[in-house]
This record gives sequence, C-alpha cells and structure tokens, in this order.
Amino acid sequence: MSHASPKPHLAAALAALLVAGIALTAGLVWCRNIESRYVEALSRDLSEAKLQGVALQRAAFSQPDLLVLYGSSELVRDDIPNTAAQFFEDYPTGFRVFPVGKGGTAALSTLQKLAAVGKELAGRKVAISISPSYFFEETVDPTYYEGNFSALQAGELTFSDSLSFSLKRAIARRMLAYPSTLDDHWLLQRTLARLARGTTLDHALYYLALPLGRLQNAVGRAQDHFEATLHILDQPKLAESPEKRRRVLNWRQTLRRAHVIAKGVAAKAKKSTLPRRPHGSFDTTWLARVNKATEWTDYELLLRTLQELGARPLMLSMPVHGEDLEQVGVSPKARAAYPQRIQQLSARYSTPLVYFHEHEDDPWFFHDHFDHLGAKGWVYYNKMLDDFYHERPLTSSPNL
Repeated sequence: MSHASPKPHLAAALAALLVAGIALTAGLVWCRNIESRYVEALSRDLSEAKLQGVALQRAAFSQPDLLVLYGSSELVRDDIPNTAAQFFEDYPTGFRVFPVGKGGTAALSTLQKLAAVGKELAGRKVAISISPSYFFEETVDPTYYEGNFSALQAGELTFSDSLSFSLKRAIARRMLAYPSTLDDHWLLQRTLARLARGTTLDHALYYLALPLGRLQNAVGRAQDHFEATLHILDQPKLAESPEKRRRVLNWRQTLRRAHVIAKGVAAKAKKSTLPRRPHGSFDTTWLARVNKATEWTDYELLLRTLQELGARPLMLSMPVHGEDLEQVGVSPKARAAYPQRIQQLSARYSTPLVYFHEHEDDPWFFHDHFDHLGAKGWVYYNKMLDDFYHERPLTSSPNL
C-alpha cells in the first residue's frame, strides 16, 4: 500500500510563506516611503501614532531639515503664540521643529522614546525641554508615567543592542517601580526583572530571552509602520512638500511683540491660588523634596542614554517660577539648588544645557503658574533652537 508523499504539501507551504514574506516586505517598503514623504507635514501632529510609536520618530530623525524636540505639556499648548512648532512651521531659517511629547512626559518616558529610536540617533541633533516641577516632588505622579507608557518603546529599549547592560539594568529598576504598565506584557515584565537583579544567572537568562524579545519587537515595528501609514492616509490635507519661506528673522521685533502679548495675557490671568508663606519659611521642606526627587535619577539615566546612543543633544530647562516659589516661602537661595544641580549633572556628561536664570523673576516668561512657557518664553527657546540647529554659540542671554 503506497503513501502519498508529503513533499508537495511542504512545497506549497513554503511557497505560501515566501509569498507572504514578499508581500510583507513590499508593504513595509511602501509604508516607509509614505512616512518619509509625509513626516514633515506631521510636525504639529501629536497623535498616538507619533507619540507612542517609533516609526514616525525615526523618520523625523532621517530628515535633515527637521529638529526633533522632546518635552511635556508645554508642547501641546497650541493656544500660546510662538510655540516652536508654530514659529518654525514655514522653515524660516531652513528647518522645522518636530515636537514629541504630551502632559506628564518626564525623563523616564523621554529616555524610552529615545532608546526606541536607537541607532538612528547617532550623530543627530535632538533638543529636550525640561520641566523643573518634576524635580520638586519626591516622585513623579505615577499616572503621568502610565499615560506615556508604550510597550513597543519599552521593548525596543529592553532588547536593545545599542545600550550597555549596566544602563539597561539601571533603567529596568526604575521601570519596575510602575508595575501596572507591565501587567499585560509578561515577556517584558520578566525580562526587566532579570535585568534589574543583574546576577550572572539573570544575565544568562536575559540573553536566552533576547531572540524572542527581538522577534516580538520586529512584529511590533511592522504593526507600527502600518498604523503610522494608516494615520497619514487618514489625513487628507497633508502636504507632501510643505511650503518653505526662507527669511531673515528680526528677533528683537519678535520679542517686542511677544512681550506685548505676554503682558496682555498676564492682565487677564487668574491670580495664583498658592498659599502665601513668610519668606524662606518653606526652604527646608522644599529642599528635602528636591534632594530626594527620583527625577534626578531618571534625568541622569536620560543623559547616559543620549551618550551611549551617540546623539548630539541640547537640554533646555525652563527657569523656576521665582514669583510662585517666593509666594509659598521658598527663598532665592534655596531655589538655586535646582539650577546648580542640573547644570552640574549635565556637565558631568558633557551635555549642553541652557538654563534661563535671568528670567526666574520675569512673570511674562511664563504663560501660567505651571511649566508652560508664554509667548515671550518661547521666543527665547526658539532662538536657542535656531542657534543649535545652525551650530552657533549658545547662551541663556542672547542679544535680542
């Protein structure tokens, strides 16, 4: 009695896999082409596809006339004049700013986005806006981190071959402080636990899990490309080639206009509801919070990540809001602790930092009583971004 040979079935299965592989490859090439053609038009887009994915951020770094700016809620306040996305929208000096961030994007979330971009960062300029208030509490509100968490970005970091094991171990320990974000991601959770412990056995088990992790990342990246492309195709008015209007900027005139706008906003603004305390009476408590803030740990991990990826960063720190801190009883001497420490930490990693010390007591630099730049503050930020892009000397007191 003869038996049918299984070889025809095997050949058919292999042929089907080959066709599927070719179709997937062709689809991904098409997606990358769409991303490359339209990513500049997404500069002011702050969708989940852009913020929680990787494809669009990587595409942005591949464009020589885009400067990626990471930050927090200050990036989403499109109602404030002169935001970087508005100011550079028509490429006045040859580039457009590509903001990435939303409310609650502190250092640990930012470094995961950068680690997910990975090798694309090597030699690339990147600007990062820093909100001082994250350093004024012992811990950042967990809901901020949870709202910014991306399993894809976390997976790219965890299974990265661009970061040292010691850095990944330190980051894993911080990520495990937010266990609810890992509830539905068993491989990520267990691998981070191994990384965090860091014993010889854990080290070995991590490398055993590496192929599976990278396979999972590959699947996630493919899905991300298709989701990014669908998002682009869902925007019917996107221009493949945005209008570019090169011109000489009159910074002094821009600043004068911004000053008038800021004064008008200040006149209509609600008065601060912060408690009023005697001068210096809150110094001890405030300094204790600042000294214990986990954001310092996360900020240093961010600096290490940028260094290991070979990025060319610029850190822009908003000044502390002197008027508000004075009202709650924090003296100028005490509040100097923040700029001193962040400048020292940045210098340790040879990372340029601009801190706008001269504007701590300038109420028109801010839009409100939170970490939101006003029309005037954005002019100074924009001048720094312009100088950074064109590789001019940086100073927190530009001659405007």
